[in-house]
Amino acid sequence: MKLSEIIQKYNIKVFTPSLLKDKQITYGFCSDLMSDALMILNSVKNQRILDESILITGLATNQSIRTAEMLDVEIVLIVRGKVVSQKVIDLALESNILLLGTHLTMFNISGNLFKDGIKGISYNEQW
Repeated sequence: MKLSEIIQKYNIKVFTPSLLKDKQITYGFCSDLMSDALMILNSVKNQRILDESILITGLATNQSIRTAEMLDVEIVLIVRGKVVSQKVIDLALESNILLLGTHLTMFNISGNLFKDGIKGISYNEQW
């Protein structure tokens, strides 16, 4: 699904519009714990998956931007209508991370995106 379609369909706020480019989104991952995001997304060996991914989180702090930066994920979506400080927006701009926001809960936006064909990213280690 094209990013522009997601933004329009779900009334997504764009905090860093100068970084907006219409790219394909094929994968998504949700976490409020950036250590979990690091563990799971570091297990991804295919760069194309990361290039076409969106990190969905309720963590509206520098930590979510730094995590995306370390993982080469270019898009972070903040959920639950969280207020994003100018400091976080500035860091996203500096880090070349497209920062988005929605009033939807993590569960609802994830379910909607899944219904639209966005695949989840799973940890590759076997139990």
